[in-house]
Amino acid sequence: MNYGGLPGLRPFGLDNLETVNDYLQGVYNTILVKDIIRRKKIRNVPFLENLIHYMADNTGKQMSATSIQNHMTSNENEVSKNLVLKYMKAVTEAFLATSVSRYIIHGKKLLETNDKFYFGDIGIRNYITGGRRADDIEKIVENLVYQHMVRLRYDVKIGQLYSTEIDFVGTKGTDVVYVQAAYLITEEKTFNREFGNLMPIKDNYPKYVISMTPYMDFSKWEGVIHIPFVDFLKNDFGR
Repeated sequence: MNYGGLPGLRPFGLDNLETVNDYLQGVYNTILVKDIIRRKKIRNVPFLENLIHYMADNTGKQMSATSIQNHMTSNENEVSKNLVLKYMKAVTEAFLATSVSRYIIHGKKLLETNDKFYFGDIGIRNYITGGRRADDIEKIVENLVYQHMVRLRYDVKIGQLYSTEIDFVGTKGTDVVYVQAAYLITEEKTFNREFGNLMPIKDNYPKYVISMTPYMDFSKWEGVIHIPFVDFLKNDFGR
C-alpha cells in the first residue's frame, strides 16, 4: 500500500526507505523520459509533469479534458483541450495509468465521458504525490481493488445506475460482479452509501463491498457480501 509491488523491490526489501524511494524515482523517471517524452516527442514537459501529478492526486475521481484544462488555467497554466487529450493518451499508452470508462447499468451501454484513472503501481503513484498522506487512503484502497480485479482478468468499468455511482462493474465471460471499495465503514451514512448503492441493482449477479473495517468479516446484508480488503487481495471474491 505504501511502496507498490514492482519486482525490483524484492532483492533489497523495504527496510532502507531511501533505497526504496531511489528505486521508485528511477523507474518513474525512466517511464517519463523514455516511454513518454522521447517516444511521443513531448515539448511541454512542465505541463506533462503537472498533468501526471494531477492525475495521481485525483486517483479514482471523475476526470475530463475540460476539467483538467479549467484546473490548469486557474493555476495560470493555459493549455488547449487537444493538448490535454494528447498528453493523457501518452500517459495511458505508457501504462503509467489506465483510463476506465463508465458503464450505464440500467441502459447497458458505455459512456465515453468523465473517465477515472488508476495507476499501474501504487508505489509510483505515491511517489508522484509526495509519499504518505493520510487523506490518500481511500484512493489507495480503490486503486488496489481495481488492480486486483484486473489481475483476476475482469474487464473493469465504472458503474452508473441512474444518479448512483457503483465503484466497479467487472465482467469475465458471462460472469459479472458489482463492487464497492471503501476504507472504513464505521458510520451509518457510510454503510448506507456503500451497501445501499448496490441494493437497487435488480439482476442476480453478485454484489460486494470490500473494506478494511475491523471486526467486519465475510458478512451479508440484503444480498450484498462484505469481503475484508486483505482477504480479497490474497485471494479473490471467495467463490
